[in-house]
Amino acid sequence: MKVLQIAIIFFLLTHVCINAQVRYATKLFDFTPAPGQFINTSPGLPENATGILNQAAGAGKMVSLGFWGGSITLGFDAPVINDPDNPYGVDFTVFGNPFIGSSEPGIVQVMKDENGNGLPDDTWYELRGSDHFLSTTKFKHSITYENPNKLADVPWYDNEGNSGVVVYMHAFHPQQHYPLSDNYPNIDQVSYTLNGTLLKSRTAQGTVWVNDEFDYGYVDNKTIVRSVSKDIPDNPYTLYETEGCGGDAFDIDWAMDEDGNSVYLDQIDFVRIYTSVAQNAGVIGEVSTEVCGIAVVKPNASITGVTDVIVSNTPENVGQQPVIRQYKWYKDYNYSFESYVVSKGHLNDNQNLIWSSENSAIASVSSSGVMTGNAVGETTITCTWANNASISRSFNIKIVDDVPTGIPVPDKLNVKVYPNPTAANCRVQGVTNAEIYIYDITGKLIKVVNAYNGTDLIHLNNLSAGIYIVKVSQDNVTQTVKLIKQ
Repeated sequence: MKVLQIAIIFFLLTHVCINAQVRYATKLFDFTPAPGQFINTSPGLPENATGILNQAAGAGKMVSLGFWGGSITLGFDAPVINDPDNPYGVDFTVFGNPFIGSSEPGIVQVMKDENGNGLPDDTWYELRGSDHFLSTTKFKHSITYENPNKLADVPWYDNEGNSGVVVYMHAFHPQQHYPLSDNYPNIDQVSYTLNGTLLKSRTAQGTVWVNDEFDYGYVDNKTIVRSVSKDIPDNPYTLYETEGCGGDAFDIDWAMDEDGNSVYLDQIDFVRIYTSVAQNAGVIGEVSTEVCGIAVVKPNASITGVTDVIVSNTPENVGQQPVIRQYKWYKDYNYSFESYVVSKGHLNDNQNLIWSSENSAIASVSSSGVMTGNAVGETTITCTWANNASISRSFNIKIVDDVPTGIPVPDKLNVKVYPNPTAANCRVQGVTNAEIYIYDITGKLIKVVNAYNGTDLIHLNNLSAGIYIVKVSQDNVTQTVKLIKQ
């Protein structure tokens, strides 16, 4: 997507220290891009995919994957070992082409060569990044792209009945954006469907277009590449600091199956990366993940650091100065922070967060993380982990009164799910004749309670430990609440 500052980024990348002993991805098995402004031209061609082999970053080589679902599958000359002595537990780093204010996140999947034939034809497991914990993430998603057979926007529709276009960037990239058979012979020239997980976009338009970065666990996301050996990884759990070479570090222990269950893999042989948001961004085009290479981490038990972090959704970036992370919300409206303590990529058993506001007259926040805009102005909202006060997270909030079309009417319900967390059952306080829907973190409907009176127990004994979303509906008003089952 990025048409500006690329020369600057390439200059930085080509002035980093390259260690000849670092192991890189060495094999290309598949390149299936989605439509995009760089498709049918560089850096979205098959030769660009081949060009990133045996490198992490350098020589200005990268490949663009296009719109949501566009992917590349890579392999190694030897298995990547899930080594507990690796710094912070991470096993490999993927390098992209991000810069401040332009994250284009890609999801990573991994595979072990279980049948030993050297081909990626076993089971893919997705690595759970920060937004995989959020209820806004859609699993088992699919998008179908249709060939317009001309220089035009590329239409798409998804498995939920939504539709849109990949915008034709004629001013900068006048070639067709649908992958053509001359370059991609395996892509159907009428239409094709891509599958995966869809993250909620963090793109915002203000005085500039801003693609705000995600917390951790996605490719082409973090902005800094440092001049140290590429086998010394960054710590993904220190969100705005870089201790190692930069890029985006990944832990094989984040692997999960298609139902969201954690999976242990002692090693992996293949990595698949795909664009994870479906978003156009005005004059800078579609959000499309770019990959420069993969470096394998070397064991080094002497490199240690924090492995607890609070991950969270955020309101919209103000879209002015991407260096300053400031988020916009609206006077007289509520915003629900969905925040979790994660330890080495897994939910911590203790999810007790303490919320506070620097200036409650501007924006107040409840004990469950519901922020209310009270007056125009700026303040800071902070959540702190009760189990360890050194683990905290702050949000610079700007309250405005120009509410855009599409912001829903503030919730009229004031419900509370208790006890929360719970080891067995719960109740929902604040309703008299409501419908209760309980979903797991993948969005699957688990339980329905009709005509709930606010006093009866809701039995959860048969549910596994984890995070659930409780949707409460009464008199055509709906409110959702996070529930933790221990």
